[in-house]
Amino acid sequence: MNLSSETIFNMKKEITKTAFVYLEQNNKILLLQENGRFIRGLWSLPGGHLEPGESFVEGATREALEESGYQIKTIKEIYHNIIPRIEYSGNPAGGLIEVVIFKGEIIGGQMQIDNEALDLKWFDKESALSLPHRFKFLKELIKNN
Repeated sequence: MNLSSETIFNMKKEITKTAFVYLEQNNKILLLQENGRFIRGLWSLPGGHLEPGESFVEGATREALEESGYQIKTIKEIYHNIIPRIEYSGNPAGGLIEVVIFKGEIIGGQMQIDNEALDLKWFDKESALSLPHRFKFLKELIKNN
């Protein structure tokens, strides 16, 4: 199928941008238990939607602070993909989500759960792999990092 440049432009406009951070400390990974309508109880990384004009790095840094209480610096990008909204949030409304995940390092702050989350915990990799994950790709990400 050949898409017109106008169709491609409109598709790009409709993509929601998100950024997450993978934090590992003392051989444990920080995971957040979601409280969203379609994803309640599933485990994910701290992160979320970018604010207007915000870069992926800025969004990951801000979201990490808001959702975990930690000030972080991003080390490197470890995942970048565009996925359907239903895979992102369980919401069948349609649309596409651009997901960028950075490996990060804690540089300050202290762990504090966001009021929008059910839980926030450090897990060893084996325990983290056995949890129900928000994203299908999270298990591979944990295995490979």
